[in-house]
Amino acid sequence: MKTKVSLIAMLLVSSFCFLACNEDDNLTPDMPHVNKAATLKSGQMVEIPKFVVPTNANIDALKARQYADASVALVLLGQQWSLRIEKAPDQEKIKILSAYEKARDQVCANLGLAGIAEYNWITAVAMNSEDNQDLFAKVGIKVSQ
Repeated sequence: MKTKVSLIAMLLVSSFCFLACNEDDNLTPDMPHVNKAATLKSGQMVEIPKFVVPTNANIDALKARQYADASVALVLLGQQWSLRIEKAPDQEKIKILSAYEKARDQVCANLGLAGIAEYNWITAVAMNSEDNQDLFAKVGIKVSQ
């Protein structure tokens, strides 16, 4: 329980440092907004909604913002967990990787997505749709094709 709270605190501190040190504000999304309802009880897991693949690739401005927020948070989470994995004994690495997958789902759900499944769909499908390019640009994500 304390590890989860420590991880969340480290994620927030790291993200502030990451954003403060970055000089190119046009390409860096703003700090993610945490779902306050999901974090009322410290250490409580958020339910991951089932992701249903949409019939078309179009997303709205809110979904683009949530995706941008999740992108920043997932990069920071990956940095922290990769250090943990490097330092762990071999027998612990598999457990850490399993927990990392769950943490990625939780980060995405806390930011309004239906877990890592929706994040991956947006990356693979919605980002390739020309109809979404302006939305991604407005939230600071430059899509090159």
